[in-house]
Amino acid sequence: MPRASIIIPTFNRPHLLPRAVQSARAAGKDVEIIVVDDASVDETSAVCGKFAGIKYIRLERNQGVAGARNAGIFASRSDYIAFLDDDDLRLPGSIDLQSDALDVNTDVGFVCGAMLMANQDYSLSGERSAPPAGKGDRFWELLQLDFPVMPLCVLIRKECFARVGLLNSRLRGIDDWDILVRIAELYPAMVLEDAVGIYRCPSPCSGQGSSSQASQLYQVLAHQRQLFRLPRVTSATSSQRKSVRRKTVNRVADTLLWNAAGLLRAKAFDSAAANIFTALRLNPLRALRPRALMKLEQILVTARRESLIKQ
Repeated sequence: MPRASIIIPTFNRPHLLPRAVQSARAAGKDVEIIVVDDASVDETSAVCGKFAGIKYIRLERNQGVAGARNAGIFASRSDYIAFLDDDDLRLPGSIDLQSDALDVNTDVGFVCGAMLMANQDYSLSGERSAPPAGKGDRFWELLQLDFPVMPLCVLIRKECFARVGLLNSRLRGIDDWDILVRIAELYPAMVLEDAVGIYRCPSPCSGQGSSSQASQLYQVLAHQRQLFRLPRVTSATSSQRKSVRRKTVNRVADTLLWNAAGLLRAKAFDSAAANIFTALRLNPLRALRPRALMKLEQILVTARRESLIKQ
């Protein structure tokens, strides 16, 4: 039986698969690689047929990333599960490193490491993203978006899915956050200082789901109300629940305003406007703080300058 399974969902992006599969091979000595073709209508099947030693699953109906990941979980034979998007990369030895951590810490539900950020051409930006290292209860941090983690850097104990259920295919783009919150309600999590993957940052035109940040974060806030039905939240005091909600709304609004400036520099005016208006819609009073007003003024000045240059 393999030690860990790496599930790679893919849809109509065969040109990205060889690099992702190669990185998965190098991630561990005894790794099962499962490519789930989410009903692609191009040469994905033919490309996958050239990979030796992988398990290829083709879905006849497009089920989205969550559905494809679930199909991979059902087909997996190992005790540990990792998800790798077809445009991200695993670092050599990273699965072995995380598997060792789960072997020793048998109470932990998932272990994550740091991500190295790259542009669309896979050139590293020098940025690194990771939650604080250590082991413990990370439920509240995850629930209020104060735990920067993505599927790329996580290895999950398979038994967790038997307890909390599979990924929710109705939550397109945020199914990974939802499942980690539900797992963290019942299990401690562990964070390693080591980098375990390379994240290909989205651009407004990249076609990656995470490039639609305004709509995704708005969806997060809507779904958070459903997660408030979890036992650990319902048993909390009313003031604790209100605090979690307030912190999450503020964090989302601040993030959207901050990202709008970068989108404007990239001349992605529509995406920048969506970020600004969503932030104002969520929390207009937050945007009236002096610091936020300065950021908003900077955004508007940049937009005006770019508009004049364009003319």
